[in-house]
Amino acid sequence: MRISLNIILDSISHYEHELHVELPAKINFRRVLLLPKKTADIDPDCLYVCTLSDAMRIPDRNPDVCLFCIRDRIRDKSETEEKLRGMIIINENLEFEQLFSEIQDTFVKLNNWYETMQEAIISHKSMQDIITLSEPIIGNFISVSDSALSLLAYTKNIPTDDEISLFLIKNGYHSTETINKFKELGRFNIWMKSDGPIVSNEKSFSKHTIISKVFKFNDTYFTHVVMTCNHYKMTDGLLDLFGHLNTILGYYIHRNWQEEKEFNHIYNSFIVDLMVEKGLDKESVDERARMVGIKPSDEYIVMLLTGKDRCKSVFPGRIAQDISMMFPRIRTVCFNSRLILFLNHEDISFYIEQQEIEKKLNNYFRENNIFCGVSDKFNDLLELPQAYNQAEAALNESMLYCQSREAIPDESPTWSNIAFLNEHYASCLLDKSEKSRRLWKNSKYGKLLAELYNSDIEKNTNNLKMLYTYLMNERRAKETADLLHMHRNNVVYRISRIEEMLNISLEDKMTRLNLMLSFLMLRCFGMTQEKNYTHQYLPDTDP
Repeated sequence: MRISLNIILDSISHYEHELHVELPAKINFRRVLLLPKKTADIDPDCLYVCTLSDAMRIPDRNPDVCLFCIRDRIRDKSETEEKLRGMIIINENLEFEQLFSEIQDTFVKLNNWYETMQEAIISHKSMQDIITLSEPIIGNFISVSDSALSLLAYTKNIPTDDEISLFLIKNGYHSTETINKFKELGRFNIWMKSDGPIVSNEKSFSKHTIISKVFKFNDTYFTHVVMTCNHYKMTDGLLDLFGHLNTILGYYIHRNWQEEKEFNHIYNSFIVDLMVEKGLDKESVDERARMVGIKPSDEYIVMLLTGKDRCKSVFPGRIAQDISMMFPRIRTVCFNSRLILFLNHEDISFYIEQQEIEKKLNNYFRENNIFCGVSDKFNDLLELPQAYNQAEAALNESMLYCQSREAIPDESPTWSNIAFLNEHYASCLLDKSEKSRRLWKNSKYGKLLAELYNSDIEKNTNNLKMLYTYLMNERRAKETADLLHMHRNNVVYRISRIEEMLNISLEDKMTRLNLMLSFLMLRCFGMTQEKNYTHQYLPDTDP
């Protein structure tokens, strides 16, 4: 184990000293030695202890050599910054042998710690054993949690007054309030983007500085190590000690990841092989399906999740755990950093209705700002990649529509966070290119909706919404009236006025079809104004 200068500086911080090295120091050493008499024997890989007088007498000293020096001479003009470069001078009445002994003890203690942790890994001891070994070395509270934000290990002999940590110790998992706070402040995205330690001074989380390290495999959030600086303040030396701990934990966590892949991910590897279309034939797929508990004769659906604002699913491990607890038949798989839900049953429609899956999942998704796209049901597992594409298309259309609905002051409270392909099928097939937008904008039916829209703006009416709702309800005046909270006769009258204004007849099926296609384009592009186009108005399409 190599010991950093930062760690050594922390160990001698109780002495008055002056630094002639650049901080933060990236230097580390193999061992500590007394300064040799021969200059040729000086190794830059070692840290040396001596008197300042001895250090000043070294001719043409390599500035990369680091020296801890006891001041034994009066300061004079010969002590230039260039001459002192690479030195840490102790300005106290101290024998250099005592200083050497203290620094050597630090080397021995840390090397013993590191070797003991390595032995713990080799002898297959627990993560808790490794964390316990670190208590006398680091001295701050440390916790380790998994991808579901459940507690794996913590420093049991180091007290903490941090409320989040206290809840985690008591319950074994983070509170919903804490998880929501993580989401609001975008912590998951920060964790996923960083490969090194993350330092946080967010007072909304803790009054202490928090240092964390996230272990990811295949872009999957797997394990989270958190240190609360509640006993020793953060220093570069403390960060280096935390780094050594994480090096050892990294071996342990990587081994666990591999074991979990082999033991629990047989199912996942099967789904991933299907997704990448790995040259599988029907017979081999059916055989592997039976091995992981999937009946080849079942019906299947795929659900794809995304977070609010199109970010990837927040805390996928926690989401997967929550959904598995609600519906054990729903399997979760991480593919391309996306969380996929896979459900199989002999009669999926019956099962979804019987278990109230749509209602319960939608409530959960709303609480966690998650959106979900759902494929059509299918009977052949080889169609899984196409089902994934269906779910993604439905999800994208739903997100687009959800964003455009924000302009509506009376948005329907029944809007679902779950989008089924059959609900967005037509819009998924639309070509959303600029060429198509211009074609629609300048067509007869694009102009009809623009005319109706401009009339609504001028006269403060809602005829665009009226027409859309009427068409969506198969021209049933009663249902349209109920949705728009008006009398049936008013609907009949208003529709006749719209037909007269636009010079159309809704009795003509092609007119109705073209108007509905035009409304789908409106959903995609909004109303155009001059050269720019924005979502100016979109009818509430959810009856």
